[in-house]
Amino acid sequence: MKKSIKKRINKKKLPFIVRKHHLEAQYNSGKLIIDVGIDPQNINEKVTRLRRKCVYDEMMNRGSISVTQRNCAERYAILCEKAFGQSSSIYARISHWLKEGKISSGNWEPIPSQHDAYSKLLSIWQEIGSYHLDILNMIILGNMKCKEISQLLKLNLNYTMGQVLSAFILLEEALEKK
Repeated sequence: MKKSIKKRINKKKLPFIVRKHHLEAQYNSGKLIIDVGIDPQNINEKVTRLRRKCVYDEMMNRGSISVTQRNCAERYAILCEKAFGQSSSIYARISHWLKEGKISSGNWEPIPSQHDAYSKLLSIWQEIGSYHLDILNMIILGNMKCKEISQLLKLNLNYTMGQVLSAFILLEEALEKK
């Protein structure tokens, strides 16, 4: 009888939103965090959301990068999302062309905002350089930690952390110009 009481006391109660969407395993592993924010449709209401825990948020909380650099990382992620058409509001559309009396679908054509985002990305990539771009993509898009990057690239951890910091500085400078 005492063991079952201890189990109930030690078991941490999961938030409703986690149980509702059956994301207990991801929440317990630390991949998701709960975010309370303002509802975009109704400014007076607050909404509870689950979101993926980002490495660059953790880096900012530890003081490894500044708030400005964290915001640049967020802008870069949004720019990539727009450029590659993964957002629900910005997407690539299929054009329908009349060709010899038949409708031909399958001609891919980017929308203007997607084209603008991709052109900005190209100029950022050119400014940053391929080495630092790989590091940024591993952190921002791949959500990899410095330790994982250093193991993947077979580099010293301290050297990798320095390269990560310089990559964030280059990203900040590149986004200031845009």
